[in-house]
Amino acid sequence: MKTSNQKCRAFVQNCEPFKGNNLFGEQVRENVYAVYSYGYHFPLFACINGTWYANADRYSVSTSKQRGQSHPHTETIDLKTDALIDLINR
Repeated sequence: MKTSNQKCRAFVQNCEPFKGNNLFGEQVRENVYAVYSYGYHFPLFACINGTWYANADRYSVSTSKQRGQSHPHTETIDLKTDALIDLINR
């Protein structure tokens, strides 16, 4: 579903696929949902078996804004980019 970045949080909270402006969320496989900024190389958030993970690495001003717009507003576990990608792709 196409949406603005400002309205994507509801999609993220419900683990629904969406496409924003250089920001998208998708179901990777059963029980794995991920939100990406500018491509698969930089996941912002992932919900895996009901647990939310967040990317703890530093990012640009625009990605920081996307992170704020797409944050699921629930408790998250911080991981580095590579660790988060590995967890998503397991």
